[in-house]
Amino acid sequence: MLGGGMIARLERLWRQVGAGIAFLLFGIGGLLLTVFVFPCINLLFRNRETRAAAAQRTVHLTWKLFVWIIVTLRIIDFDAEGHDLLRSEQGTLIVANHPSLLDVVLIMSLMDRTQCVVKPGVWRNPFMRGVIKAANYIPNLGDPERTLSDCIAALQAGNNLVIFPEGSRTVPGCQRRLERGFANIAIRSGAPIRLVTVSCVPLLLPKGEKWYQSPKRRPRYKVRVCERIDPVVYARSVPPSRAARNLTAQVARRFEELIPNECA
Repeated sequence: MLGGGMIARLERLWRQVGAGIAFLLFGIGGLLLTVFVFPCINLLFRNRETRAAAAQRTVHLTWKLFVWIIVTLRIIDFDAEGHDLLRSEQGTLIVANHPSLLDVVLIMSLMDRTQCVVKPGVWRNPFMRGVIKAANYIPNLGDPERTLSDCIAALQAGNNLVIFPEGSRTVPGCQRRLERGFANIAIRSGAPIRLVTVSCVPLLLPKGEKWYQSPKRRPRYKVRVCERIDPVVYARSVPPSRAARNLTAQVARRFEELIPNECA
């Protein structure tokens, strides 16, 4: 019979193999969407907004399938608390912490329609660029004012927008630092903020870790949908720049209260 240590090693090896399979499926899925699915959507819908909505719905279903696969393969466990609140959001800024590479996939698998801001590396990725363009995601290519105006326009059109104010994944052991971009978007658009926390124990795919560096135990992800914050409260009787600083500080405090041990 196999001992407990051998079983644990075999399970870890399987998670490493499964992670490779999952990332392969991720890339192939993005390519198939770009080559076959989105051209069909473009033929079926002539209106640009309708096409984008159909593409976003397709991405949601694809991510939902991907999450089901990696849970079924026992690569991760996944729980979501309050996810029904996300389905009813409209014109809302979804602000989340960012411990691992899978955060955006997990959140968007819970929302029928949403946009997000993507970094230059993701925008230029050949497997993902077709998905990003079809779903009308917003590239952050070094022009802050353009990115800001695109985000405001998306929210005012009734779209939801996912943003990670840390800018990139939190380095384990480091204090969380929030950039003020999300607060400027909220103040200038008047869009409500919905706080979402992501936790993963043990941590999988943090900044600087390769896909094959699997932890010894199966990671358990939890996405928790928390309170709404009204930016109008922070914009009263103060300049927009100060309002953005105050709002950023409040969100940072709430993250520390909601996920106090993440950087311990």
